[in-house]
Amino acid sequence: MKSLHGIVIIMPLVLVMAMGWFARRRGLLGDDSVSRMNDLLYWIGLPALLFRSTLSVGEDAFSSPNLFIATHAAFLVTPAIAWAIASLRKEEPKRRAVSVLVSVRSNNVYVGIPAVTLAMGEPGARALGLFFAVCMVGYHLVTVAWAQVAVSGGLNRRSLLKTLAGLAKNPLLLASLAGVLLALLGVREMPRILDEALKIAGGMSSGLALIAIGASLKAEHLPQILGRTWVDLLVRLFLSPALAWLAFMAWPVEKTLMQAVVLVFAMPAAVNNFVLADSMGMDSKYAGEVIVASTLLSIATIPVWVNLLGITG
Repeated sequence: MKSLHGIVIIMPLVLVMAMGWFARRRGLLGDDSVSRMNDLLYWIGLPALLFRSTLSVGEDAFSSPNLFIATHAAFLVTPAIAWAIASLRKEEPKRRAVSVLVSVRSNNVYVGIPAVTLAMGEPGARALGLFFAVCMVGYHLVTVAWAQVAVSGGLNRRSLLKTLAGLAKNPLLLASLAGVLLALLGVREMPRILDEALKIAGGMSSGLALIAIGASLKAEHLPQILGRTWVDLLVRLFLSPALAWLAFMAWPVEKTLMQAVVLVFAMPAAVNNFVLADSMGMDSKYAGEVIVASTLLSIATIPVWVNLLGITG
């Protein structure tokens, strides 16, 4: 029964993504509608979900130094290994930078939140809220800095400042920080009417995100894509979560927190890797290929990690 648990968890996600794929193929959703769905998630649904999660975490965000140390160790080490592998394979800088970027930047929101919530319930959602509150800033800064080094051979002050400016306007980051700040000020919950509104807005996130992912999937020429991306897929789907797990062995945290974070590290490549690759002068076409291939393969690999981590719901 335990071996089936991961499949039971991932199949509802697969079916909802399939609904999005079917809707796109039937013409119910077009490029503009998928883009608007993503905007709705980015600006309303996901910030509402993250705000409620981090508000419930509150002061715990500052009581888990091992979480900060372990995750940031993984943020630093994993891209270094990806860079070394890409260099040994003599990849050009633009593609090597993509390898660095996707090695750490997993789809921790659009796929991670639904997967962890379905696998672990409310405890998993709270653990994920703590992860976002503690690690979101470092996640963005470290990974983008690594990618900049890979593509240009050094940190570019202008691009780094642009990244910082972007973070200052990122609604996901701002929602997480707002939740922690209010909790530190003694606010344990929002007024009931507002909390219910945020709960409803946040509740749409998982389903809508999966429909958007499914609608955007294009599996044409998949065998050729797998032939080009297989090394980065191994790093993204296996090496990255394995290194995070090793980091937690060195800096232990509570079991539920460790399981939720490692599972998030096992998610497919984040969709926004394509945007970052394009804006930073990397091989954006290759980034898109890694995103598509890792998303499709994660249907098989997420259940593996659920079972390895001993997640039983």
